[in-house]
Amino acid sequence: MKEITGDQARPRTPAGPGKRYTLTSPKTQVQWEFRGPESLNQWIVSSDQEIGGRSAAYIKLGRNNTTCFLYGMLCSTAPRDGETRYSGYCTMRSKQPLGSFDRKKHYDWSTFNTLHMRIRGDGRPWMVNISAETYFSHQRDDIYSYFLYTRGGPYWQDVKIPFSKFFLSSRGRIQDDQHALWLDKVNSIGFTLGDKADGPFQLEIDFIALCNDHAHTEEFAYELYKRNPEV
Repeated sequence: MKEITGDQARPRTPAGPGKRYTLTSPKTQVQWEFRGPESLNQWIVSSDQEIGGRSAAYIKLGRNNTTCFLYGMLCSTAPRDGETRYSGYCTMRSKQPLGSFDRKKHYDWSTFNTLHMRIRGDGRPWMVNISAETYFSHQRDDIYSYFLYTRGGPYWQDVKIPFSKFFLSSRGRIQDDQHALWLDKVNSIGFTLGDKADGPFQLEIDFIALCNDHAHTEEFAYELYKRNPEV
């Protein structure tokens, strides 16, 4: 992780479509950045080929070896196995950090309230997914998601998503029983494409960081229900 403050955090005007801004937040903690081949080893890329689909996804370093370039081909044709009805997705997610003897470790983001990313896409909508530790084994498929809309074109896009906006889903279904994300036990973050628009895609990522937006005071954006409300 790298913390950028002071003069390095002052905004600059880009010189052209291929140039990137410096960090605009007065204090931003960079969690992932891509500055060499070893940085790609922290990520796992998969697609519907795992279930017999035809989509394909790959990652490589971008220009000057300073960005992550996710690209591939999306195909929503379902495999002819007589069981699978829907197909067409590609995903990239970070590996869970491990300690000695392969002990599982977690990211503690409890002191931040906003996810900050710099990306450059092709106009497709993506899903940003965050996986956190759970109490019970039947909750292992629980994931928190929010939408990421890329603009397309040559210019970089700074995206800030408050953690309060992420909603709970399990196996692709949004849950009625919503609760806030546990930021002190985050396992991984990922990006999923499944817009059913067959064809090539690309997403370039400069960095993924955390910041604390003091203007954002919302704790959770969605209504919480009680199964047995008090009378």
